[in-house]
Formats: sequence, C-alpha cells, structure tokens
Amino acid sequence: MRPLHVALLGTSHVHFRDYHDLLARDPRVSAVVLPAAPDTGDRPAFGAASVREALRCADAAVITSTTAQHAQLLPHTVRAGVPTLVEKPLAATAGQTARLLPPPTAGGPMTTAMFLRCAPGLRRVRELLRQDVLGPLTAVRLGFAHTGLTDGVFTGEAAWMLDPAHGAAGALSDLGIHLIDLLLWLAPRRPLDVLDAQLRHRPGLPVEPAGTALLRWGGVPVTLHASWIGPRTGFTAHFAGRHGTIQVAGGSVTLRTGRTGTTWRHEPPQARAVLTAFLRQLGGRPAWQPPDHADIRRTASLLEEIAGVARHRR
Repeated sequence: MRPLHVALLGTSHVHFRDYHDLLARDPRVSAVVLPAAPDTGDRPAFGAASVREALRCADAAVITSTTAQHAQLLPHTVRAGVPTLVEKPLAATAGQTARLLPPPTAGGPMTTAMFLRCAPGLRRVRELLRQDVLGPLTAVRLGFAHTGLTDGVFTGEAAWMLDPAHGAAGALSDLGIHLIDLLLWLAPRRPLDVLDAQLRHRPGLPVEPAGTALLRWGGVPVTLHASWIGPRTGFTAHFAGRHGTIQVAGGSVTLRTGRTGTTWRHEPPQARAVLTAFLRQLGGRPAWQPPDHADIRRTASLLEEIAGVARHRR
C-alpha cells in the first residue's frame, strides 16, 4: 500500500508544528510542506506554481497558513479536487467566509479544524445530553483559555495572530469559535442567539486578549469565556439541568444527579486529534462529524455578531 500523500500548506499557524510532527511520525503518510512568509500586502505569499507542485500527487491538503492566506490557498485545493482541512477561522468576516466556501459541486470535501468535536470527553457529554440525563437545561458555561500571549506563543511566524491585517481577531474569535461550534455540534437544530458580549482590551495590543459572550441556546442562557492570558487554562464546561449537572475540566467529565456522581477520565482536547480524524475519514474509517458548510457559515455569522455587540458596548 502506497503512503498517503498530504500537502501541508503554510507554516504560520500555531498548530502547524502539532500537525507536522504527527505526520512525520506516521509511516503511512508522506508529507510535503510548503512554507511561506506572512502576506506583505503587495504580492501573494504563495506562488501558484509552488502550490500546484505541492498538490500534484496529494491525496489531501491541510492549510496551516495565516487566515488571510486562506483565500490564496483554498481555491488551489478546490481546483485540484483534493480533500482539505483548513485551520480556523476560514476567513476574517462572515462575508469573506461565504465567498470562500467552495460550491457543493466542487471536487474534494473541505472542512475546518474544530477539534473539540474529536474530544472523547465531549463525545460523552453529547451522548449524556442526548439521553436527557439532566432533564431540561437551565444554564451552560463554557470556557477555553491558555496563557499564549504571556508565554510568547504569538512570536516569530505566529506573530500574525496579533495583527488584524493577517486575519487576527483576538482571543474570543480564536478560541470562542470552538465553543460556538461545540454548541452547534451538541444540538444542531437548537436556535442560537447573541445577547451580549464584552472584550477585554490591553493598551498597545490591536486585538483583545480575552472576552465574554452571553448567548441564548434554545431558551437556555450560555456564557462563553475565552482568554489568552489565563489565569485558568484549558477547556471547561458546566451544564446545569433540572435533574443534575455535568462538569467538564480538560478531559474529566463528572455527572451529578441527586446524591450520586460519576466521573469519567479522558484525554483533554488536543488540536492534533482533528488531523488524525480527518486522515482516518479519508481512509474510509469515519472518526468524527466534521463541520459542514452551514456550520461554518453560522459560526462565522455568530462571531461577527458577537464582535458587533461588543463594539457597540464600548
């Protein structure tokens, strides 16, 4: 069996190293990396010939460039008919997202790297909610945080994450997009509306390092919090219902109903898990439910609405 040829397009995203190392360790995969400097504004960072060369024998493509470069790279993978995993967000605005989504008749499937959908603990949460173990939900809190800003993560090639010219939009967009997508995945048909939002500003920083949003999820109040400055780190969630609660901390899931409680231990959410799931799906082994185009459009619209509400609040 010949190896799976994967074109890794761009080296600027913070998860590039996770993906590169995973591919390098897999003997069933042959990877081609196409590096690039961030956009200069007056010339494309990727030469079309170089992209065509990278895609010539590719079975799949993974785009780990700046957000702004997605508009240069994704059309090449669509024309080549290559299944493509794109780092999020697909684009900086809802309008750009809608224009960049390939038509349904395009060759290979395309999706975004929403890795919370791959976390075993959150798959358990999804099943518990489908079993209605909590009864009617009364409140939800979701949080996603790390200390990347203070730990120097956004330096070197990843410095574009602080520059809106390259598609950066701050912590609530960068991490909150996962939380919104999680809600869409947990209950696809439940309405989701924005009620309020607030961003935390830092002098001299063009994007906000933390933010909070209040949503209504089919009548249930949901609080989202995202931060690049901690103090707590990792993923957390709290689902409260009439009959009990589900608490998630990293990979730990605790169900409490009445006087009883059960805890399951799983690996915490890992960014690289989405690439593993994507590759397994290509091999005919369904491993996740990737965001479809409607999910991607809806998430982009909600993020834009959150940003608008936060700006109005200022």
